[in-house]
Amino acid sequence: MDSRTYEDQEYWNNLRRSRDYYSHENVVTDGNDGEAEFDSKTFETTAGKVVADVGCGIGEFTLKIAGQAREVVGVDFSEEAIRRAEKNLSRRGRRNCEFRRANANELPFPDARFDVVVSRRGPVTSSMQSLLEAFRVLREGGTLMEITIGEKDKNNILRIFGRGQMYGITERVAVSKGRMLDDAGFLIVEIKDYLGTEIFRTLDDLIIRLNSAPIIPNFDVKRDEKCLEQVELECKTSRGIETEVHRVTIIATKPSLQRT
Repeated sequence: MDSRTYEDQEYWNNLRRSRDYYSHENVVTDGNDGEAEFDSKTFETTAGKVVADVGCGIGEFTLKIAGQAREVVGVDFSEEAIRRAEKNLSRRGRRNCEFRRANANELPFPDARFDVVVSRRGPVTSSMQSLLEAFRVLREGGTLMEITIGEKDKNNILRIFGRGQMYGITERVAVSKGRMLDDAGFLIVEIKDYLGTEIFRTLDDLIIRLNSAPIIPNFDVKRDEKCLEQVELECKTSRGIETEVHRVTIIATKPSLQRT
């Protein structure tokens, strides 16, 4: 995702206020998109640990982590997201969870505060500054876990629109993220690609997704009407509107200092 999108607080506030953000589109995935596998590894890794969920959104995944973590702090720079996350926390009544409004580039925590930093399609590897902040707040031997968007995601749709969050990216995301992790001082445990197909039952279901995620910058149903017509013409099959789903999962650790 374009780091400029991550830095646009008003964009995220508006997105989390929108009706479509909380709507459920009718979509299925053919193949393994890595999401369930990442979630399972995250819950296993965070059991009994002190965890930061950076880019937590409205806190749904953070609260799931709290089910087995010793302590978890959800961080997001969207005021609207944190407001809703705290509402969700109040309903759940978790005592080992809190939410903080903060920018990933300036985390309000001391050095070595966390055992695990999690970022579920969040901003941790969107810039070197945010990645170095994750490194700083991790304890020695601590783990960074992220699932992010791959360069092939929604390629057929982005080509029709002529723009998009992964539009024009030619280098493999797994390669560029690996280079960043090396430069930040992490030891890479695993970087893995997952490719599948998302099948939206109708065009309206796809529109819900485009309204609720930063796939197409400045998406507008009326202004982009011709593109949507072309999507239905080119991407619709007997199963629905088909498009690529590409995820990249990252597991890395902060090395322990050598002791003499």
